[in-house]
Formats: sequence, C-alpha cells, structure tokens
Amino acid sequence: MEGGGNFRANFGVEREGKSLLAEDGSCSKGSAITTGYPEFDHVFVKKLGWWDQLTEDEKKLAEGKNWKTDLSGGIQRVVMKNGCHPFGNAKARAIVWNFPDAIPVHREALYSTNAAMMRKYPTSADKKNFWRLPTLYKTVQDQNLNNKLYEKFPIILTSGRLVEYEGGGDETRSNPWLAELQQENFVEINPKAAADRGIKNWDYVWVKSPTGAKIKVRALVTERVDKETAFIPFHFAGWWQGNDLRKYYPEGAAPVVLGEAVNTATTYGYDQVTMMQETKTTMCQIEKFA
Repeated sequence: MEGGGNFRANFGVEREGKSLLAEDGSCSKGSAITTGYPEFDHVFVKKLGWWDQLTEDEKKLAEGKNWKTDLSGGIQRVVMKNGCHPFGNAKARAIVWNFPDAIPVHREALYSTNAAMMRKYPTSADKKNFWRLPTLYKTVQDQNLNNKLYEKFPIILTSGRLVEYEGGGDETRSNPWLAELQQENFVEINPKAAADRGIKNWDYVWVKSPTGAKIKVRALVTERVDKETAFIPFHFAGWWQGNDLRKYYPEGAAPVVLGEAVNTATTYGYDQVTMMQETKTTMCQIEKFA
C-alpha cells in the first residue's frame, strides 16, 4: 500500500493465513512502526509502551477505549505523535469478501426509470434481518417493474443543497437575509420536459412520486437538467402536499419562508455497501398545478 495508512483495518488483520496489514517499509515518514498495524486501542497502546505518553486525565478517559471512542483524544494524539495512523495501516483490497458483492458490480436503484438496467443489474437480494435498516430490496424492485412505474413516473428526481441554506433549513430559513435569496422551493425542469407538460417558468406544479405523495413547488425551467431529470432542494418544510402548515407553529416560531419538503416525495431504499439510503433520489411525474 503506497503511502501507508489509507485503508482502515476494520475487516480483521489476517485471512486464509495471509496478513492484511501493510508490508514492511510501507509506512509514513517518521513512523515509529515501519510495518503494518491494526487500529489503535488502549491495549495496543500499552503493548507498545506508549501509554505513559498520555496525561493522567487522558488515561482515565482512554481506559477500555479505542481511537474512535476515546473522547479525551489522548490515544489519537499519542499515535499521531509517533507518526502512525490511529485507524491502522492495511492493504487495499480488490476483493471485499464481507460485502454482498466481493468484486463490486452495478446495482440499479429500486425506483428507476430504466427498466432494462433493472433487469440487467438487479438490486441485492432481500435480507431477513438487517439491524434497524430496510430488508426488502429485490421484492420492491420487482414490484416496481411489474407495475411499470417507469412509464408512470418517467423523470429521475434528485435532491440536494443550496448555497443559502443548510440541513432542513429551519435555522437558515429563519434568517431574513438568507430567506430573501431563496423565497420558495422549486423543481428544476428541462425546457423540453416543461413544454411537453404545458409548464412555464415559475408556474406552480405538482411533483408526484410512486408513494402517492405529491408536493407543490415552483417550476424553474432550465437547461441545467436534461429532459429526463429534475432537481429539488431539500431545505424546505412547513408545507404538506400543497397546504401551508404555518398555523400549527407556535407564535413567532415559523421560519421566514416555508415550502414543501422533498422527502415527502422520495422513496424507500438503502445501499448495503456504502451504508447510504436511497431516499435522496427517486422517480417522479411533474404536472402543471390546477
């Protein structure tokens, strides 16, 4: 592993009799350990004779901990002082045996507008148990194929951030200067897709999703997206499927601007490998508000 320390040894330190740690000499410049090493915990630090480099207060908090759970920062500080990486020094893996696909392959989204890709690159199999996370994958995708959702919802909907707001936007939309810059939630739609639907720039539209949900937003007609894609920011809240919920806020608590939450329309899904939910994108249909 060139450079050292770029891969965390959280998959064990040996497999089939072969070390998964970096080879001799694969270490950072000035490292006190010139071979591979696992992630650091209180036991490893003591075995190396580095424990007394922690302060007495750090020792109290670091006892029984590893570099991730030591809130004193002592383990991290001492490990880096000795030129090492707290998370370990391991080899890169081309075959990842503890992932659903040992060698990564494409898995099409559960809610996809591309039927051919779903058939050619189906999602992972359902899981009986998966901690507190979704367990149905192939079942949901097959249902979507059988119901031909790709015909009813032909536009890929993706969501993301605006410069002016952060997170759910409750704090930043309460700032009058930022609120003035982005006063309403909107969907970016391509001019061709808009023309096909009789939509003009800044019309109100319904964005409908396979869940049966619909959100009312402005149409921002732009070539920044293609005719098969739409974009909605995720910083808005306080509207629900066209209804302004301002009356439910305590007096003086509502942000300066409210709008539909895009997550009302997004759908189910989870990627087991990246540990990321599929709920920031989906498929949709866009119709002029009537």
